[in-house]
Amino acid sequence: MKNKALLIYAYEDIEKNKWFADRLTELAAEQGIRMKLMSAEEINERVISEFRVNEKGLLNTAIVNFLDAISYVINRSRDDKISLFFEEHGIPSFNNSDTVRFGNDKFLEYGFFSGLGLPVMPTVCGDTAEDEIPFAPPYVVKHRRGHGGSMVFRADSYKDALDVMGKIPRKDWIIQKLCDEPGCDMRLYILGNRILAGVLRRSEEDFRSNFSLGGSAGLVTPEPEICEQALKAAGNLGADYIGIDLIRDGGRFVFNEIEDAVGARMLYEVSELDAARELMTHIYEKTFQNPENGIK
Repeated sequence: MKNKALLIYAYEDIEKNKWFADRLTELAAEQGIRMKLMSAEEINERVISEFRVNEKGLLNTAIVNFLDAISYVINRSRDDKISLFFEEHGIPSFNNSDTVRFGNDKFLEYGFFSGLGLPVMPTVCGDTAEDEIPFAPPYVVKHRRGHGGSMVFRADSYKDALDVMGKIPRKDWIIQKLCDEPGCDMRLYILGNRILAGVLRRSEEDFRSNFSLGGSAGLVTPEPEICEQALKAAGNLGADYIGIDLIRDGGRFVFNEIEDAVGARMLYEVSELDAARELMTHIYEKTFQNPENGIK
């Protein structure tokens, strides 16, 4: 049995996620797996680039042996190309490349939710002309690849929206109708085919309710219909561990965002759940107890 795994973060995220990374590594060791923490930058430069050289006929035995020893990777770098690389070489990635790609592009998420018939806020790409936007300000302007409440702004006019986007290409942004209950949302933590927890977040001072930005949070029990819809979305992606955020508008929850590398800090604050253990148990069962892998 292969007994090595990789845990991958963007270099800038490693320090602030040290506790969770250490916890995953500790739990992997309990399962007989030696987990190595690497940055996305290292993976791209020292593994993927080197393997591309191999494909040109210059065999690097060390890289081949390195890949042959890996049973799975946990990719929390938000780089879907990393997940795709390992998948192409028969190594499971948690999350898979589709989940990472959709979970880190807010415009793709909007189209994904809409395509499944799930309720969403009206949304357009940032390069949409003012007279083509089918809703009135105020707007929420978001960078397509922002996360954790970063690069999310309120704009009270189209001019304000243009000012927010600044010199960054407008196609890299989305413009969304502001919901009628800003500062309130619900995050569903989804593990495989089940809802791990639901957390309601509120902010009295900001239209963003993110816990990391000072909002309050508490456990809730989501309505069955919402759970069914969220599991439908996760199932269509083949996601393993994600967050789905919903916001309030018109007296109901509507789907807003997918969090691929979903944080667990809030969950540890408001519950007794050990998200790291839940995740590692899920990965072990899926990787080592799946008959398709020939391992029992």
